[in-house]
Amino acid sequence: MRKAARCGLLVLLFAACFSVPTKRYFQIIATGKDAQLHPKVGKALYIEPVRVDPLYDDFRVIYRVSMFELKYYSYVFWAKKPDALFRAAMGDYLNEKEGFTRVTLDVLQGDPEIVLRSNVRIVEEIDNPKVWFARLAMDLEFLEFKSGKSLLRHSFDRRLPLLVRKVRQFPVILSRILTEELDIAVSKLAGVAEVKEPTHADDHH
Repeated sequence: MRKAARCGLLVLLFAACFSVPTKRYFQIIATGKDAQLHPKVGKALYIEPVRVDPLYDDFRVIYRVSMFELKYYSYVFWAKKPDALFRAAMGDYLNEKEGFTRVTLDVLQGDPEIVLRSNVRIVEEIDNPKVWFARLAMDLEFLEFKSGKSLLRHSFDRRLPLLVRKVRQFPVILSRILTEELDIAVSKLAGVAEVKEPTHADDHH
């Protein structure tokens, strides 16, 4: 009996040492901190498919341990590839904030007047010894749909600390960066769009 008990204990210890962590899947969800809407651009927006640097356009979540070394989590994944997650998050958020008359991911719908073209250069967790960070570097460009003329370019490379050194905080802070930068970009665009909108005085010429 004692031998059997010892064997059972060894089996449990062995299983504990070599147990595989449960796989976890994260999303990017841009959501406003308050109910304030975006300034009115007054035009329909089409969001192009997002380009993500091939290094980061992977289901696996990347974390950086030094300037020269990146690693992939073996048990933490994006729910979809980052290109799809960023595009959906931007579409939902911009639609929620009502700065555009319509926001669509389908170029054949909504008679778009403005196009949002975006490029994700870096999306990673930075694991420093004392503080972890979320880092997002991205280029946003708004263009006239018909002419392709650039209306506004907005680029950023930001990192914000995670509240705790846990990977579950990474998508939360990453989403916050995306939200704040979209707010800035649309506010800038609203000024440009207002200048380009025809006034009633122009209608009489």
